Amino acid sequence: MPIIQEPFSRVAVDIIGPLPRPSATGKRYILTVVDYATRYPEAVALANIQADTVADALLRVFTRVGFPREILSDQGTQFTAELTQQLWRLCGVRALHSAPYHPQTNGLCERFNGTLKQLIRAFVHESRDWEKYLPHLLFAYREVPQESTSYSPFELLYGRQVRGPLDLVRAQWEGAQEEDGVPVLEYVLKLRERLAELAGFVQENMETAQAQQKAWYDRAACSRSFCVGQKVLVLKPQRQNKLQAAWQGPYKVVTQLGDTTYVVVSCADTRIQRTFHVNMLKAFHERPETVDAICAPAAEETEPFPLEELPGVARQPSGVDQVQLGEELGPEKQAQARQLLLAYPGVFSALPGYTDQAIHQVDTPGQRPLRQPAYRLPEAVR
Repeated sequence: MPIIQEPFSRVAVDIIGPLPRPSATGKRYILTVVDYATRYPEAVALANIQADTVADALLRVFTRVGFPREILSDQGTQFTAELTQQLWRLCGVRALHSAPYHPQTNGLCERFNGTLKQLIRAFVHESRDWEKYLPHLLFAYREVPQESTSYSPFELLYGRQVRGPLDLVRAQWEGAQEEDGVPVLEYVLKLRERLAELAGFVQENMETAQAQQKAWYDRAACSRSFCVGQKVLVLKPQRQNKLQAAWQGPYKVVTQLGDTTYVVVSCADTRIQRTFHVNMLKAFHERPETVDAICAPAAEETEPFPLEELPGVARQPSGVDQVQLGEELGPEKQAQARQLLLAYPGVFSALPGYTDQAIHQVDTPGQRPLRQPAYRLPEAVR
């Protein structure tokens, strides 16, 4: 991912919800906005996630921080609706969308969503009205230094450390005197120098963090690519259960947007094009159309009828004289085994095939598929 230095030049947006416990005013969703440069988060409680509601909430956020140049979101209908797209065009915002079923593209916002939900889950035991205390949870998140930047989002945005509750307690204990004010010009110059210094430090820390994260990810990653026109299978969640996914297709690759992003169309219906990450694709290998079936006798028949000759498998001599015996048997044991093979050539054979000495009947009482509950596989097994 590119390293953004200008605050709120690129932002990531996402929606949390519906929450199991609504707020006192009936809000069940949270719109989250995270800045790529400073990791500064914003969160707005919503009653619904319709396009007009989401657009109005984003406008309220942008009136405080300004309109971004790029905005990254998933392909939800509230972000891809004509109303939202028209708003981006009027405001000069370039809309970026993540690939379907690949939340790693918007990993910055997804990580913040997980942290915010943990804070709400821990806080809701004491107070049911989580909307009232949502600004307090955001304040606590903004004053904590980030692992990638090594600075807090508040300090990167405003150029100074936030004066939080612990600072108030410390000042009360120490009884420190407040410093005299400085001229406006001197304060502005120092602030600009401070922000430029922080931007350099943050860029170095981000490059180091990204190198470590890439090295960790590449340990088990392998490079894969597909050609235009190649048939592939797509890993998509099932309609019955979104937690279960299955390979569906075949699809045909139409365009390659990048190193890891492809546009595919269904071979059955080429009108709709979908964009998928390479992790959701695998090559499709066509099987031969002719299938050789083996039939078993019906249950009511008493006398088994002879098996039909399988196509491509003709009866061949048994070749018992070509059977290889283990060297561990010894000369005497090998002679006895060879004598046994020659005495019963209709039973033993050196060639693979089938026997007419016995018939195995497979009962198939119906066409209902067998259902097995899903369970997690260890990483080593994967």
